[in-house]
Amino acid sequence: MTWGLITGALGINGQRHWTVADGLPTGEVQQIVELPNRQMLVNCEGVFCISNGRSFDVVPCDQNQAYQLPHYTYGYGQLWEGDSILWLHDFYRVYRFSAHRRIFTNDVKNTHSDSLLKAVLSGESNTPRPTAAQQAIIDSLSVGDITLATTDSQGGLWIGTRSNGIFYQPPSRTSPEMHTGDDPLIGMARGSTLRSGQTTFAILLHDGRHLRCDSLCRLSYYLPKQQTTVSLNHILPALNQYRFMVGACQLDDKWVAVYTQNGMFLLDTQADTLAAFPYAKEIEHYSSKYNCMLKDREGQLWIGTQNGLFRLTKSGGSITRITNLANNCIRSLVLDGDGNVWAGTSYGISRITPTVVNLGADDGIPATAMMDRAACLTDDGRLVFAAGGGLAVAFRPKELISEEEPHPVVITNTTINGVSVPTIDRELSYRQNYLAFQFSTLNYATPSHDLYRYRLNGLEREWNTVTDGFLVDKTASYKSLPPGHYTFEVQASTALGKWGPITQQSFVISPPWWLTWWAKVTYALLSLAFMASMVSIVYKRKRKELERENDARVNRLFELREEARHQFAESANISPDKIAVNAGEEKLVAQMLKAIETHIDDEEYNAELLARDVAMSRASLYKKLQNMLGITPTDFIRNVRLKQATQLLTESQLSINEIATHVGFATTRNFSSSFKKIFGVTPSEYRGDSSEASSAANVEEKKIE
Repeated sequence: MTWGLITGALGINGQRHWTVADGLPTGEVQQIVELPNRQMLVNCEGVFCISNGRSFDVVPCDQNQAYQLPHYTYGYGQLWEGDSILWLHDFYRVYRFSAHRRIFTNDVKNTHSDSLLKAVLSGESNTPRPTAAQQAIIDSLSVGDITLATTDSQGGLWIGTRSNGIFYQPPSRTSPEMHTGDDPLIGMARGSTLRSGQTTFAILLHDGRHLRCDSLCRLSYYLPKQQTTVSLNHILPALNQYRFMVGACQLDDKWVAVYTQNGMFLLDTQADTLAAFPYAKEIEHYSSKYNCMLKDREGQLWIGTQNGLFRLTKSGGSITRITNLANNCIRSLVLDGDGNVWAGTSYGISRITPTVVNLGADDGIPATAMMDRAACLTDDGRLVFAAGGGLAVAFRPKELISEEEPHPVVITNTTINGVSVPTIDRELSYRQNYLAFQFSTLNYATPSHDLYRYRLNGLEREWNTVTDGFLVDKTASYKSLPPGHYTFEVQASTALGKWGPITQQSFVISPPWWLTWWAKVTYALLSLAFMASMVSIVYKRKRKELERENDARVNRLFELREEARHQFAESANISPDKIAVNAGEEKLVAQMLKAIETHIDDEEYNAELLARDVAMSRASLYKKLQNMLGITPTDFIRNVRLKQATQLLTESQLSINEIATHVGFATTRNFSSSFKKIFGVTPSEYRGDSSEASSAANVEEKKIE
């Protein structure tokens, strides 16, 4: 792997490269110092940043507050004052950094001593050059133009450069074996399901028969003693509905689960019948393409699909989708020597039991897809997973996942209302109620082995779990927190499931003054006094107010009714909100208008049909319209038709006869008569037409008169 191409990503065996894309202010790194909490403080030519376990955050530093050296020094240096104060210097300045608060202090001039300054200026604080052992590692990695090298408390080597950021080499550990070409292990992994030639899969049944599937998706029994084959597709035509049979897993002496690319079914090997898999519907919420299946030593059934891994308990009582996997496309399943379940995925390998551990590039596992059903356990205890391109990965599980103590979690950053703060005050105001906590174990060597959980006591009781993975942003956010006492808790576990110490951060969000206890007591006393003195007056006034309000409501309702009827009678357009006095009436008018407009050209459409369309009886509709507009449903239908006609008269070139037909009148005579009765003029006069067609219509209208 070429180091220059790994920007902010994982290399083989956890090698990493951080650049400005990962939060470094510049690519010129002059100092790297490990703090007591295992965070790394980095000086990029006078601009500082600090590691958060995933990338880097800039640390503000006011250079005007630094100590200005009387003459420049040669190089950079650092000097610890106890374990909490770190003195740093560059060519021109001396800085004082509080390691516990993780901020630069502004009292350098008042706190430095002559002996400390003498140590800085005499070169006692110079950053050491790489040792011979460090230089050997640097040479093996072909990293050039280096400025410094330092080894952290975990044994990882940090290498700073003049223009290319930071390179990280994790401590030495056992790497998986990579097998290519014609290596027998590749064939062993690929043949783990007995597939060969035209055989897609084959499993040995308890009664000595083999259940086989060929490349044409034909299922059959093979009887070794008789050396004969019995086809099941002829006996069970329903088998032909499955596009491609992937594999099978024997559940007991009778049943075999057969999984395919478009579903799963159960085969009764004694009666030669099919049955539905009872949990298929729940699984197929996520995917109906099944890739692999495994029955473990405890009798649990593991089902790998294109979108998730599922566990069915031995009793068959429940099925669970496994979460926190690095990738949900499960390619293969296999048991290790201890009976733990492992999965090959489309992006790396995961150990599933006893806890989920995702292995990837930081463990030496290539970031590529594993092959379908191509994994096995060798006689010497190695797990082998075949990948594409003629590659196989082999390893002993205990060499990759060792028994280690869990790392304590560090809260690397806290924000209040979106603003980063170096430390959080014990008491916050009610306005400071949007908090976010960023955390990490700062496990640079094997971050994917860590599992986190966190909660905010005072708000939640249950833990929230978070997988690691080096690129995962581990942040817990809480918005609009009400006043109260809170304690944020976070801890991490190892790959073996052992939880480490809990890191806590307590704080109080104070209520506003009007919600304090003394304010509430004052409110209560004032309320009681006011109620005692005003109850009789309020009672009398309330009665009078209710009477006035009732009269006002009646009068207002009458006014609204009159306005609605006037609007309906005078306006050429019918607007539901203009002729209704409440939301219920407005909805009813809209429904009636929609129903009439749908049947506008149907002369047979009447009040009874209208009542049906608005889901009311004819009597109820009659009563409702009488109350609202003082008209009958028949009148309402006729008015809607005529008001529609006014729009056609002014906006279209249709003849009077065509308009009459369009709005549901059987004859032009009836249309003109009804129109004049409502609007006081004939349709032609309303239109103001002088055309020959209009003159003819006028003659006809005169006859009507």
